[in-house]
This record gives sequence, C-alpha cells and structure tokens, in this order.
Amino acid sequence: MIHSVIGLVHVIAAVLALLIGLVIFLRKKAGALHRFLGYVYSLSMLVMLMSALSIYRLSGSFNLLHGFALFSTLQLGRGLYHAVSRKPKGAWLDAHYQWIIGSYIGLCAALVAESATRVIMPYLYDQGVRSFGWFWGIVGTATFVVVWVGQILMNRNRGILKNHRC
Repeated sequence: MIHSVIGLVHVIAAVLALLIGLVIFLRKKAGALHRFLGYVYSLSMLVMLMSALSIYRLSGSFNLLHGFALFSTLQLGRGLYHAVSRKPKGAWLDAHYQWIIGSYIGLCAALVAESATRVIMPYLYDQGVRSFGWFWGIVGTATFVVVWVGQILMNRNRGILKNHRC
C-alpha cells in the first residue's frame, strides 16, 4: 500500500528503473540508444533513491534500508563516473559494468525483499507473530539470495565485455 506522494513517486521511479534496466541488460551495448536509456535509468534510480531517503514510516528514523539506499547511490554514481569520464583508461568499461550492474542487482534485491515482506508479514501477523526480527530476517535473506545470484550472473556475463569495443 502506498501511503504518501513520496511513496508513489518512489514506486513509479523504481518500476521505471527496473524496466529500463532490464531493457538495457537485454539489448546491445554502446551507441546513442544505450546512452539515452542509461541516463533514463540513472535519473529514475536517483529519484527512487532520494525518495527512499525521505521515507521513515517503517521505523520513524534512519535505518538499514536507508543505508542500502546510500550504498546504491554510491554504486550508481561510480557507474556513471566511469562511463562519462572513460577512466581509468583501458579499464573504464569493466568498472562501469560492475558498478551499474551492482546498482541494478540492489534494485532487484529491494524488489524481492519488499515483495517478500508484503506477502509473508501479513500471514505471520495473522498467526500472532509481531516481531520485527522476522521482518529483518526476510529482508536479509531475500537480499542475500538476490545479490548472490546477481553476482554469479554478473561474473558470468563479464566475459561478454572482453569482446566489446566502445
């Protein structure tokens, strides 16, 4: 359930980033369309991350989820930096790939964690479970699994970059 305008902006930006990121992942890299979609993805992510830092409904204060948003902001910034600056010379493409894919993996982890808690927590609540420990356990487990699978896929697909010229 969306509880505010900030929450609505957050969800719209997250869905847009997920979809654009998937298109980028599936399409040929480099070229004007890749750059355009990359900037749309980056802007969507930035809006989503800034709105995430403005949402305090869960705990009333800064929490671990805000820490993840800050880390994802770092990943996004580093990925953009390497693409725009083309630094370090000869290694910028791998650095760009690693940081941008990291930001997308984090977005996917957030989606799975959010979805899992929205499905599992109401069931547990109906069973009399009122502990936030379950919430954080679900978030942690979902995040770990998605990041682990994402890292495997990222490393497997990294070989594609070796034959790519930009």
